[in-house]
Amino acid sequence: MLLGESGYPLKRLADPHCCPQEERPPYHRSKKGGSLGVCYLSMGTVVLLMGLVFASVYIYRYFFLAQLARDNFFHCGVLYEDSLSSQVRTRMELEEDVKIYLEENYERINVPVPQFGGGDPADIIHDFQRGLTAYHDISLDKCYVIELNTTIVLPPRNFWELLMNVKRGTYLPQTYIMQEEMVVTEHVSDKEALGSFIYHLCNGKDTYRLRRRATRRRINKRGAKNCNAIRHFENTFVVETLICGVV
Repeated sequence: MLLGESGYPLKRLADPHCCPQEERPPYHRSKKGGSLGVCYLSMGTVVLLMGLVFASVYIYRYFFLAQLARDNFFHCGVLYEDSLSSQVRTRMELEEDVKIYLEENYERINVPVPQFGGGDPADIIHDFQRGLTAYHDISLDKCYVIELNTTIVLPPRNFWELLMNVKRGTYLPQTYIMQEEMVVTEHVSDKEALGSFIYHLCNGKDTYRLRRRATRRRINKRGAKNCNAIRHFENTFVVETLICGVV
């Protein structure tokens, strides 16, 4: 022990270099905060992507589908050579309104009263789901149903593309006319079995089934007295549908 001049013991001064001090553990950053940051970033990315998806769906549904719905209605005017009514070919014009339902897979055609004869006004439905065609002869106020003739009638997507090309002026329909002849066979009592589209067209009207005879092109019409004609456009050419044995 060291004594001072006064005889009292001297206090030892702490020397930082003489005695080892306790080592502090190294400082580490908390991993918890970093993990939360990555989690928040991931959640933000997911929310952003979901927002983009919902925005895309909204734009598709309310703009593209609305535009498509407007483009599904067509008013058609077709010039063709009438080689069926007489030996002399005359230039005729056929007008009709077409509504194409792509999702439901059917077409509806309205043929107004012809300006220069050549057929009856009619409403026509081609139901590709049921494989049926229905003709509502407006003059007679009667319905006629037959199996869908897919060799003549274009399916909705193809018919839509054809009419869009005609609308744009990139395609002109053919000018000839084709004839098909059908015969009435039996009365239809259960209209609900024909499907909802044809049912709504024919409900409350006398409805009959038809049987197809033949399909012809560029011939003179037979002198059948008990036949009604409907001229319509459902392909690249005009079709005259003769319904014979009308009751």
